[in-house]
Amino acid sequence: MQNQPTVLIMLRLFTFLFLLVSTTVFFSQGSPYSTNLVDPKLKENANAIVRDEIRSISIEAVDKMRINYRKVVTILNEKGDRYAFAGDYYSDNIKIRHQSLFIYDKNGAEIKKIRAKQFNDRSAISSGTLYSDTRVSYAEFTPREYPYTIVYESEVETNSTIFLPDWNPVRGFYVSVEKSTYKVLNPASLEYRLQERNLENLELEKEQSLNALTYTLSNFPAYRSEPLSPLLEEFSPQLQVALNEFSLVGVKGSGATWKDFGKWQYDNLLAGRDRLPATTINKISQLTANAKDDVEKARIIYDYVQQNSRYISVQLGIGGWEPIPAAEVDQVKYGDCKGLTNYTKALLDSQNITSYYAVVYSGEEKKDIDPEFVSIQGNHVILNLPQDDGKDIWLECTSQTIPFNYIGDFTDDRHVLLVKPEGGEIVKTKTYTPEENVQESNCHINLGEDGSFEASIIRKSRGIPYGNIYRITSVPEKDQVLFYKKHWGHLKNLNLEKPAFQNDREEHEFTETLKFSGEKYTSKAGSRILLPLNFLKIDTYSISGREGRKLPIKIGRGITEADTFEFSLPDGFELEALPEAVTINSEFGSFYIAPQFLEKDGKNIILVERSYTLNEGTWPAESLGEFRDFMYSIHALSNQKAVLVRSN
Repeated sequence: MQNQPTVLIMLRLFTFLFLLVSTTVFFSQGSPYSTNLVDPKLKENANAIVRDEIRSISIEAVDKMRINYRKVVTILNEKGDRYAFAGDYYSDNIKIRHQSLFIYDKNGAEIKKIRAKQFNDRSAISSGTLYSDTRVSYAEFTPREYPYTIVYESEVETNSTIFLPDWNPVRGFYVSVEKSTYKVLNPASLEYRLQERNLENLELEKEQSLNALTYTLSNFPAYRSEPLSPLLEEFSPQLQVALNEFSLVGVKGSGATWKDFGKWQYDNLLAGRDRLPATTINKISQLTANAKDDVEKARIIYDYVQQNSRYISVQLGIGGWEPIPAAEVDQVKYGDCKGLTNYTKALLDSQNITSYYAVVYSGEEKKDIDPEFVSIQGNHVILNLPQDDGKDIWLECTSQTIPFNYIGDFTDDRHVLLVKPEGGEIVKTKTYTPEENVQESNCHINLGEDGSFEASIIRKSRGIPYGNIYRITSVPEKDQVLFYKKHWGHLKNLNLEKPAFQNDREEHEFTETLKFSGEKYTSKAGSRILLPLNFLKIDTYSISGREGRKLPIKIGRGITEADTFEFSLPDGFELEALPEAVTINSEFGSFYIAPQFLEKDGKNIILVERSYTLNEGTWPAESLGEFRDFMYSIHALSNQKAVLVRSN
């Protein structure tokens, strides 16, 4: 009887725990935001899961569009936090009408709610932007544990219908999609066009009429990132929609073909903005008076722009799309890509040199203005000078250092829109072939018996490699030395003299002249010396042999490396063994190495000629084994050594 109170307490505690667990289980099963409800297949390879996403675009008039957006995203780990962003951008012509954010724990229980008045507000001006009316309204949340789920809702209204948001349901690698819906409501009955991409063989529902459009994607597993794969947008599901009649910040227009669309851009964004002061025209005429042809005149004008202006971004209203008038750029000496390109064009026009404003997607990763789908596209502007031989000149007008007719990997090999008075035209920028993308070196290395060495190198870079190295002249000498020590980290205890550089801006060739010493390059094997034959390492790719690759292999740009290494043997040593010359040819490229022993000026010399070419291209996932074999063969041959012994 004395234990009865204890028994009652234990029974009550058990009942309480049972009810607590039962309530938790019941709630987690009843909440739509519980992570237990997610199909395990969608958790594979995923950092985040789009549980439910609805973007509803209502086109109420040619100059009025309302966008309602709701996303439910479960974040599985801290790598997925980037997909928890809750916010919208706005400006004078984009108004946010509603915002809210709710956060739920793994069981679907509410953790926090953030109403519109609690959202943060800041300018969206980036570095290098002089002024902009774009701002961002966003909510912040710091997770305490994973997984968690966010529910973000917003409503935005704009008078610009020239760009309807694309549907890109797959946000990135390691993101799966439980359900994503894209709706276009068209009560104004405006004609529209659409383009589907990569929507085959998916769990997809769609409905389409003049007044409404709905696409829904369900149960899409996450992509796993794989080395040397194409950009996600090249193979992920997408839908583009555009109106034949539209408005840009209140300026109405139409255009269902690139010719018509380019004509609208020219008439509304460019025409009349090319006037220059007479004093400036006279100055340019004097500067170019002795030029032998229009190309030399254009070169002088481009140099004038570089010396007398600088780049500053301007994103204000329609100013985000139309250039600052040339006369204003001439006065203030700065402009954004649109203003500086238009200014350069105006200077060329003053000398009767034809050029065209060219809209492009810029960046190291190549992206095209889509020739098949007419809409406002691009994020940058460059200048095109057509040539009779078809080898057009391209000018990057925002840089004070890039040479005339050099665009490098910022805008190379991609479709762009030329905006002409008579209309738009899609053309392609210059492609740098592997034969043009060349880096070649001539190295002389004096070897010491103790493994030390003294080396002198002359290295020339052309094509894309030129753009990757010439800016080294603008950094302090100590940073130049650090660059080479890091770049040639396999050479021990590098002691570098002051580098010398020559930048041939006309031929786009950059020459480095370097002298340095180091230690422990060779190694001892008893009384023998082992000499590695590849003094400078080749930039190759190492891809694991993981099974189940799904994505293609893509090499965005080809390159050629050609090197000569002349090793002077230590006094008292001669050659005992030397590998034979080897050539490898593959669809991915080629490799050649040919060592030979000779006497030169009374010295024993090993001369190594080496060349490596990597081709640009895209290959199916099944080619991984062959690509790995090609790379492995190069690695193996790059580790070859000569054997030296003491002379008798």
